[in-house]
Amino acid sequence: MELLENKLVVANTGSDSLSIIDIDSYTLSDTIFLCEYETTKIKDKKTSKGPVVGPHHICFYKDNIIYSANSYNNSVYRINFYSKKVEDMVYVGSFPSHLILHKGYIFVTNSDSNSISVIDEKEFVVIENIPVGERPHDIKLDYLYNKLYISNNNGYSIDMIDLNLNIQRRIELKYNPVHIVVEDSTIFVLSPPSNGMIDSKLVLYSINEQKIFKEIDVKGVIVDLVTLEDKKTAYVTNVEDGNLYEIDLVEYKIRTTHFIGGMPSNIVRRGDELFISDALNKRVAIFNYKQGRIICSINVGIEPNGLIII
Repeated sequence: MELLENKLVVANTGSDSLSIIDIDSYTLSDTIFLCEYETTKIKDKKTSKGPVVGPHHICFYKDNIIYSANSYNNSVYRINFYSKKVEDMVYVGSFPSHLILHKGYIFVTNSDSNSISVIDEKEFVVIENIPVGERPHDIKLDYLYNKLYISNNNGYSIDMIDLNLNIQRRIELKYNPVHIVVEDSTIFVLSPPSNGMIDSKLVLYSINEQKIFKEIDVKGVIVDLVTLEDKKTAYVTNVEDGNLYEIDLVEYKIRTTHFIGGMPSNIVRRGDELFISDALNKRVAIFNYKQGRIICSINVGIEPNGLIII
């Protein structure tokens, strides 16, 4: 029985599938087709000419269980890696985008419902819906202080939910956030152009001081970010120009630009390697940042989005 380790799992929104990549051998080892589960539930799928599930983001749980947030059928799936089958599903709000699993609960952003759904992981039922700002997209956890942060993509804000004290607070912003990254006491806010903006903004917000302390202009449409262990460098993807930007977090400026091609969007890191989903070319590009080059490209499904390394 294959172990789910040293694997990259890719959510392919446009083909209702998950690609499993062996990151030791740089090969596509398997594909899980989520649309097969929908076909068993709905008798007539002949009229469908496109994806009906729309897995956008995924997270991993023990016992080789993967959870997917499915934007097109407003659900979360529980998927068994060994059997390659959907074990269960639960409906949430409209157009779920991102999810996170924490202490027995799954928190899901519902972009078109302006809410997050809270799922009891064991019983796999929605136990609460919490109102947040307009078009919530990303959700991240500050593990140190047990706080959730939700980016409101059309609300110029981030909602903070203190899970210890059951307190909710809104952080007002000048720009609309899409993805956010929480690192130590800093929230990295990625704000692509909107409402007259020419450039994207990478905004750095201090959790301790509760204020923005730096803004970095980046041309094009930035999507996702990872940092290195030394906290002195970040890498940011840009879907408009196909570039990967190396950001100096000491001088707060772009240090280097690397051309990836296509539409690089989501990004995760393991060691010296960055794994980048490319929606245009239906691939994952593996970029070694120490070598400064793409070392491998692996074809996956249509419109790859969420990535997790296991």
